[in-house]
Amino acid sequence: MYRKQSLESLCRDLINGSVSAAEIREQALSAEARLKHLNCFIRDGDAEEQFSKANDAFKGALWGIPVSFKDNICVKDLPVTAGTPGMRGCIAPHDAFIVKKLKSLGAVVAGKNNMHELSFGITSVNVQWGTVGNPAAPGYCAGGSSGGCAAAVAAGIVPVSVGTDTGGSVRIPAAFCGIAGFRPTTGRWASSGIIPVSHTKDAPGLLTRTVKDAAFLYGLISGSNTGASCEVRKLPCRVGLPASQWAGLDGHVKEHSLAAIRRMQDAGFDCVELDDSGIYALNETLTFTIPLYEFFTDFPRALLGLGWEKKIDAVFSHIADPHVRKIIHAHLAEGLISRADYASAVRDIGRLRLQMNALFSAHNIALLAYPTTPCQVPPLSHANRPELFAEVIRNTDLASNAALPSVSLPVAPPGALPVGLSLDAPIGQDLFLLKTAAHIEMLLATSEPDIRTYR
Repeated sequence: MYRKQSLESLCRDLINGSVSAAEIREQALSAEARLKHLNCFIRDGDAEEQFSKANDAFKGALWGIPVSFKDNICVKDLPVTAGTPGMRGCIAPHDAFIVKKLKSLGAVVAGKNNMHELSFGITSVNVQWGTVGNPAAPGYCAGGSSGGCAAAVAAGIVPVSVGTDTGGSVRIPAAFCGIAGFRPTTGRWASSGIIPVSHTKDAPGLLTRTVKDAAFLYGLISGSNTGASCEVRKLPCRVGLPASQWAGLDGHVKEHSLAAIRRMQDAGFDCVELDDSGIYALNETLTFTIPLYEFFTDFPRALLGLGWEKKIDAVFSHIADPHVRKIIHAHLAEGLISRADYASAVRDIGRLRLQMNALFSAHNIALLAYPTTPCQVPPLSHANRPELFAEVIRNTDLASNAALPSVSLPVAPPGALPVGLSLDAPIGQDLFLLKTAAHIEMLLATSEPDIRTYR
């Protein structure tokens, strides 16, 4: 139902009565039931009971729009599991900031999305609640850790989902499922009410069918009554292509990413290769140190703040995913990252952010562009391959460490395995990024994935 019109158009139809909020709700519930095999949602109870109804007394800009939330995000009176069995019975006492904001605009809660356990992975293979299916490529990974969010949008169950992104957990599943995924400047939206991995790197993010939808939604969340206009001045602009992020690409990814760049160049974008070897080397030292160190203070502190401190031991003792359990128990037992290592990494992340600012300025570039993942969407049979995590996050982790706003948009044609192209802007340039990416999206005219192709 959401595939034929933009989010702005759907909002307009709801407000003027062309379609009712009740109809949208019933269609979403029907789609979820029909696509139950995708394991998009974690339900502890009846789906209809957990799917809120529109408030007819308040017709805000998003009135009647169903939005789902990754299950590490607090939605008042709904369970929060963070995808792990040890958090069963945790009921959110209040809404996270991003939930409160969307509710204030009239959006309705469609439910909580399945995810990689504790956000520690990029496949959304969940031992407890089932593997998230990829609607765009059945038999392939949906990506993670916000895999259920991406699958719910790609399958047309909801037009919007909210995930969280530490090292790429919104943009990766968006790329794998053939939709748009947006991570704002770190700190742009408060992370209060979200079960964390790393306060330095975490950010709530949007998963939508198109970048145009994300731009419209961003405008509303940021205070505009009409959403963000997708008109952009000073286009086309200069775009940097970081050499390290274009190296070692899978052939399928390279083909469709380069095709997108060529079409941008034909439209007048000045795309220039950048030597980012120093930045890339510095970033590699940060990928795991900061989040793994911070998790063991941020996670327990979050549970304490929500009144769930008695659950801390249960969570660590009952991790269902053997790979996640191995990582967490190894760090609990050995203290593998020292305070000195962490302090050094924090200093380096400051250096990295300064170097990224200098890169934009020195080369007079407005955006960076690169394949969201260097590898193609992995089949589920490869989900447990030890090297997969590092391979998949190689490109997305830099924006997370540098605190940059970043968006992934689909660039593969219908019938092909999805490929995402990421665009990053300097810190604070979120709206410019979304407007420009929406312009590029329109330029590329990428058709939505044919989800029947791989069935």
